[in-house]
Amino acid sequence: MTELDPREKEGVRDPPDALRARRLLVPGGASPATRAAAALDRLQLGAGAWLEREIEAGRGFPWLPVLFGIGALIYFALPSEPSFAALAGLAVLLWALAVWRRQSAGAVRLLIVLAMAASGTAAMKLRTDNLATRVLERQVTGTVTGWVEDRKARRGGYRLTLRVASLDARRVTTVPQRVTVTVRGKTAPNVGDGVSVLARLRPASGPVLPGGYDFARDSYFRGIGATGFAYGAARPADIGPAPLSIRLRQPLEAVREAIRARIVAGLDGESRYIASALIIGDAGGLAEKTEDDLRLSGLAHVLSVSGLHMVLVTGVVFWSVRAGLALIPSLALRRPIKKWAAIAALLVSGFYLLISGLDVAAQRSFIMTSIVFLAVLLDRRAISMRNVALAGLLVLAITPESILSASFQMSFAATVALVAGFEILADRRRRRAEPGLVGNRSGAAAVPRRFALFVGGMAVTSLLGGLGTTPFALYHFQRMAPLSILANVAAMPLTDFLVMPFALLSVLAMPFGLEALPLWVMDWGIGGMLGVSATVSLWSGQSGGAAMPGAAALLLFVAGFVWLALWHERWRLFGLLPMLLGTALALMPARPGILVAADGKQLAIRGEDGAYRIVAGDPDRFISEIWLRSDGDGRDAREAGVVQAGGCDASGCVGMLPDGRQVALALDRSAFEEDCRRASLVVTPLAAPENCARHAAVIDRHVLARSGSIALSFAEKEESPGPAPQATVPNAPKPDSSKLDAQKPSIPGADDEFVGLASGRGSSRYDIVERNADDEDVLAPEPPAEAPETTAAAAPRPAVAFEIRAAYPPVRRPWMPAYQAEPADQ
Repeated sequence: MTELDPREKEGVRDPPDALRARRLLVPGGASPATRAAAALDRLQLGAGAWLEREIEAGRGFPWLPVLFGIGALIYFALPSEPSFAALAGLAVLLWALAVWRRQSAGAVRLLIVLAMAASGTAAMKLRTDNLATRVLERQVTGTVTGWVEDRKARRGGYRLTLRVASLDARRVTTVPQRVTVTVRGKTAPNVGDGVSVLARLRPASGPVLPGGYDFARDSYFRGIGATGFAYGAARPADIGPAPLSIRLRQPLEAVREAIRARIVAGLDGESRYIASALIIGDAGGLAEKTEDDLRLSGLAHVLSVSGLHMVLVTGVVFWSVRAGLALIPSLALRRPIKKWAAIAALLVSGFYLLISGLDVAAQRSFIMTSIVFLAVLLDRRAISMRNVALAGLLVLAITPESILSASFQMSFAATVALVAGFEILADRRRRRAEPGLVGNRSGAAAVPRRFALFVGGMAVTSLLGGLGTTPFALYHFQRMAPLSILANVAAMPLTDFLVMPFALLSVLAMPFGLEALPLWVMDWGIGGMLGVSATVSLWSGQSGGAAMPGAAALLLFVAGFVWLALWHERWRLFGLLPMLLGTALALMPARPGILVAADGKQLAIRGEDGAYRIVAGDPDRFISEIWLRSDGDGRDAREAGVVQAGGCDASGCVGMLPDGRQVALALDRSAFEEDCRRASLVVTPLAAPENCARHAAVIDRHVLARSGSIALSFAEKEESPGPAPQATVPNAPKPDSSKLDAQKPSIPGADDEFVGLASGRGSSRYDIVERNADDEDVLAPEPPAEAPETTAAAAPRPAVAFEIRAAYPPVRRPWMPAYQAEPADQ
């Protein structure tokens, strides 16, 4: 090398290794080891060259928000709460090492990867500590006094968010900062008003089943410490001026309510609720059937202010302002009218954000849209993967918990899929373009082609968006819209060219009292959209449901999807492998045999037909619907056959496992004597007596307080006859004088045996229960007290082995309900 060769300076590139250079030129008679070494070297050099080309093309930056999000996910996956000082120190150390090793390309890239992940974990911990939401420890009834911070319309009433000034209830040690209360009636207090209301409050519930959506975590990061409903109307309370943050929102809320009033006065039926959702972000009052139609047809995304709405509104403003200024030659030729139009679009997007209620999804959409128009102001490419990554990084830096929200995941997945897909199409078009081919047709001859391109573009857009959002829809909602492409192709032109442009015009015309005509046009477009949703949902039926896939399936698919979307070289195609593997795993979801509610008052047992039967004295429809949906079961919770017919009396219920074993739900202490003798598994919201665990597995209130909801997967195996061993819930405390001792921590996935006594007893509620013509349970008569006890003959009996999954780990995180293990007996 010459003296001026840059490869010898600054460590930019090391001289090639002589041995490696020789190995790349493999002679014909080389040994297999030499050939393998040469192949490995060629692969390594090829991968290095590919990576260098990707980095030089700017494809490394989009991975930064991915790494930051992985760090936030690591925080949630930790078994216990970490120290912020430790996480921040680790992040600072890694960034310092990256600066120190900046001359080594490989080392600095690895350190940046680790530093971004550590920064995401530290940011998530900082966010949790800063919120420090105070959560109500138990369900109470009391008088809540506070200021109305937010209100949203609901069917038959309103949901109020109250900034709590005081809570008058018995034995309350923790007073939440905020609570949400549903009140009935057509009127509700305004934002900023001081109110007092008698309410039934409870902490937000945890996952209804292990791995499900955690309502408590969502409430914690929204600052909500309790939720409930009001007894009667909210009464005015003189508690002084509202906090400054609420007073600043009062003028804005007055504008929103004025807009709502104009919409309600100008429209009727379901159109007024859809219009309210599109303009002010509140769809309260929408009929349940309309929501179901929109969801089944794949048009439910129109109900929340998202990137689609923000882009349509700002796009109309940008195009209109630029087109209007272009009509003035002196401005069009001498002034940057494109940038002026971008500034106008930015201002309108900020106004839209304010009147939409400052919802988290709207804030995220505003950030994404603002970055696009800022790129226009800076003479940069407006729509690119780099801008999407910048928006994602900014959103995660502000609210890192968004990484777990369905709206964040689906919004950015759809955007990434669209940008990546159209980048590929643009590249293919550039490579195949021929001189003179474009622009040969004009006038009427070009209409069919342009129409075909428009329809094809809508179909491709819907297909790409569905590819990005379907995995998350299946995981979070266990539903996809099989005919969403058809619905979007038919309905989106109405939304793009009628609904959203005239929604903007109606808001601009409201100060002058001229909103009637724009609202009428908007009503016509909404009616067409609802007609499309009703038709497509009828065609779809219940075909879009599927059992909830596991987290591993989702993570694999997302990893492959991100790899495929963010890289540009052909190596991106390797992302198809984890996508296919994730799809295969999603087709084999976990199917628990028994589900136990967190309060111990309800359970579901999988029957021989593979469907759940709800066993409960008074089934909770909310829990039942989530259980059925998670299993891909399209039945309604109120449908006949969903709830077990019979098998219940005043003291509890009993259900049957497919092998004939009995599962008891004891709702009264009088049921323990028989349930503990006859059932293999006893579930109760009470504290079970000590001797119950000698004959049956017990899940009582102490176990549930430790674990939350529980999923049990069972299998059969033969066991020799003999007395049944003592049965316990795996790794859970055993009852002792109506209390449970703390045992070793529960390990999800552990296998233990649940064995109960199979003795034959006299008739009781365990016998078959028939229903009369009035659909009332008719119980068989109890046997006489002196009836002799019979014992089943000894025979090999199947022991039921359960794999346990619990909603909560033994060590609690800040958003989880508190649990203090009792010391074990020494």
